[in-house]
Amino acid sequence: MAKILILGAGVMGSSLSVPALDNGHEVLLAGTHLDRGIINALKVDTAKHPTLNAPLPPSVIPLQIEEVRPEHGAGADVIIVGVSSPGIDWVIEQLVGLIDRPKLIALVTKGLAETGLEKPGAFTDRVRNALGANDLGGCPVIGIGGPCIARELALRQPTSVVFASEDLSVAADFARIMQTEHYRVHTSDDLIGVEACAALKNFYAIGVSAMISRYVNPDDGERIPAKNPTAAVFNQAVQEMARLADWIGGRRETAFDLAGAGDLHVTVGGGRNSKLGKHLGTNLAVRQIMEGPLKGETVEGLDTGRSLAPGLFTAFERGTLNPSAFPLACALLDTILENKLFQFDHGSLGTALYPMETTQ
Repeated sequence: MAKILILGAGVMGSSLSVPALDNGHEVLLAGTHLDRGIINALKVDTAKHPTLNAPLPPSVIPLQIEEVRPEHGAGADVIIVGVSSPGIDWVIEQLVGLIDRPKLIALVTKGLAETGLEKPGAFTDRVRNALGANDLGGCPVIGIGGPCIARELALRQPTSVVFASEDLSVAADFARIMQTEHYRVHTSDDLIGVEACAALKNFYAIGVSAMISRYVNPDDGERIPAKNPTAAVFNQAVQEMARLADWIGGRRETAFDLAGAGDLHVTVGGGRNSKLGKHLGTNLAVRQIMEGPLKGETVEGLDTGRSLAPGLFTAFERGTLNPSAFPLACALLDTILENKLFQFDHGSLGTALYPMETTQ
């Protein structure tokens, strides 16, 4: 039996407790300072998670962050990071205070880290560097990607994900801890590619989802989303993800697998990135949306776009990347950074969608 400490009691961190507990492991679920209501509710009844809308097994041990002691970190075999991307600095502080020796760190947190260099970095590198700077180097780090809606995982719907590590044996060991009949784990040694795609799919889901509300077919008085434009932009998003994954340091083919196309598919199907995109498709600007229907929400695709932009624009200026190969990214960044209306499909759905050359 493994001892697992999960940092973050939001929907994804909480849902990961289900396969771990189904396999007989001990799971401590520690909420952040933003999760106090969730932890209080779980202490009363683990079947009543306020936001997951699915029960957790009664053997999960919910803890407020103040209740997490150094011995919890020392006794854990694995620490799973389940916070949203804005919480990565907070979680690094927690890890530094909890870890006294190298142990496995698994990140389901998705995002890109600004590095001050030509290209963004991965959150796993950021965690590893921070631990190394505090004499805690040597911790094996895993990135978790793939199509996984938290509620479906908690309800034990069939789910396929990918665990990525530069050392495949590390990923395989953790897969054996977590895999169940319903939570099927694939492994990859393309850690950077999986992390890049896991973050970029949130960014690109905004653009794909805009097509759902922008183009509709009348059908007996109802407005039914047109599928052709959405499919075309979905393809464009995957092509651009592949180029960016390669540029960041991963492999192109990862974008066409679970962490890329698979995760993009479920993200377009629902969630805050999809909601933002659908609002953009009705000709609202980002600021209007974030001050209106999505006020107070964290939309991770926005953070990913802001982290991507400095390095991407530098690469364009230096000729490392060709902007004509990234029309969807450029349109989204205009929308995010300049608060412009989303104009990717302005005029026609013709050549702007299909710079199909594979060279950069």
